[in-house]
Amino acid sequence: MGGEEKDQPVLLSDLYGQLLAEFAGQVGERGASYGQAGRSVREEIVRCVWFGSHFTGEGLTTDDGRRLEVLSPGWWNVEGGPDFMRAEFLLEGAGRVVADVEVHTLASSWYSHGHHRQPEYNDVGLHVVMWNDRDEATVASENGRTVPQLTLSRAVDRDLEELVEIIDVEGGAPGEQWTVVEGKYCGRAYRSGEIGPEWLGRLLDAAGDHRLLGRAEALAELFENHHREQILYERIAEALGYKSNRMPFLQLAGVLPMATLRKVVPLEAGVEEKSTALEAAFFTVGGFLEAGPPADADPETTTYCGRLEEGWAAFGNATPQVRLSADHWNRAGARPVNYPARRVAALARLCAAHLHSGLFNHFLLLVNTTRPEGRQRADVAVRDALVGAFLELEHPYWSYRYAFTGKRLSRPRALVGQERATSIVVDVLLPMLLAHGQCEDEGALVGKLRGLWEGLPRRPANAVTRRMEQTIFENEREAQKVVNSARRQQGLHQLYRDCCRTGGCENCVLYLAHRAGKTLALT
Repeated sequence: MGGEEKDQPVLLSDLYGQLLAEFAGQVGERGASYGQAGRSVREEIVRCVWFGSHFTGEGLTTDDGRRLEVLSPGWWNVEGGPDFMRAEFLLEGAGRVVADVEVHTLASSWYSHGHHRQPEYNDVGLHVVMWNDRDEATVASENGRTVPQLTLSRAVDRDLEELVEIIDVEGGAPGEQWTVVEGKYCGRAYRSGEIGPEWLGRLLDAAGDHRLLGRAEALAELFENHHREQILYERIAEALGYKSNRMPFLQLAGVLPMATLRKVVPLEAGVEEKSTALEAAFFTVGGFLEAGPPADADPETTTYCGRLEEGWAAFGNATPQVRLSADHWNRAGARPVNYPARRVAALARLCAAHLHSGLFNHFLLLVNTTRPEGRQRADVAVRDALVGAFLELEHPYWSYRYAFTGKRLSRPRALVGQERATSIVVDVLLPMLLAHGQCEDEGALVGKLRGLWEGLPRRPANAVTRRMEQTIFENEREAQKVVNSARRQQGLHQLYRDCCRTGGCENCVLYLAHRAGKTLALT
């Protein structure tokens, strides 16, 4: 048994976590108040937590102590009134409840927003908040009814800071002029030579490892009560939504779960037939074809929309009762190549190819079976295989279109670009596969993922990494020499989260580790 792959060590040692434990009580303000957190966790993020059910379902209770089981988060309302319509939940003492849900970051917003004086909120059956800053268990509606309240901070199963970063900092502004941030210990020490690039690089590696391990641990907990296939499906859909359309993509994956798609679409159908069925479901439920084909549709569009109508008919009784509308999707500021309809088509093509064999199994197989060619490094071969799964997605209609309107393009455009595909590998596939490998004690898989993680190149900067680099380094060239990998960029995110956002330099892991003379030997 000693020589079997299962006996290989875990992916990464958590040196950064050991530093956090050693400096416990000194790093940041880890018990930050809801007032501080409320400034960064916007209501959009709380809505994502609620709709995506990123909270522990078992043992859920309202603030007045009644047992609660959420059956459906309801339908996101993009117009005036409550945030979610016709949510369904079981509430102790009330039975099955179908009602609207209003979401806030802080409980006090119910009153500061004036909902207690607005009749349109009289049908709200549950007030969902991240933090209860009122120390009261309920709120009151305009008609005098008592509305129960759920505080999510006690039950969240997804890192709130990660959600903040995904929604608030993704992308960043390329080409921003370099501005040195003065006054921070790390910058002074690095520029004076007191901290060297090798030591700093090792610290960033350790912080990046800690961030990845934290994500994998959170996913491993999700695996206990949720199917891995559905989790992966939702996370990929969410990532394809970019910053502006994450929520509608998440809703689409929730309303059309993988189990339903597998049940409706015949196992024996060909990939093209499966893809058409999924496209029909996604575009119909997504509200892209509310009024049918455009009035000025060209023959190709008319034919394609006809196939979608036929594909949708196959869903029959499995048709979901709730649907999105065109108003749910945001195209503002997006390049045409990134319009949501193209990403929906990409999701359909990807899922169709592995609908019954398993999307999760597909990526697992890619990691386990990909071999380098010639002098190619093993980690590069695995990375290229995973990224290629998205880059290779093609569609006879959508590869040549930006939307259902407009002219056909003269040449095909990728449904998913290089940067988005790499982002999905780093932020979705790597932590999910790592969580699986550790849960199942698959040493060979874990070893390959370690190689992939350590070999991932630097990605385009976002708001957090750019700000951190401007704090430490004199110029962009110097920053890129040290922060030369995705692993170290993730380390910058971890330092920002633990230290820069919540405390001064005297409470920073970098400061404390350097002053303590830590050599930071990584295994």
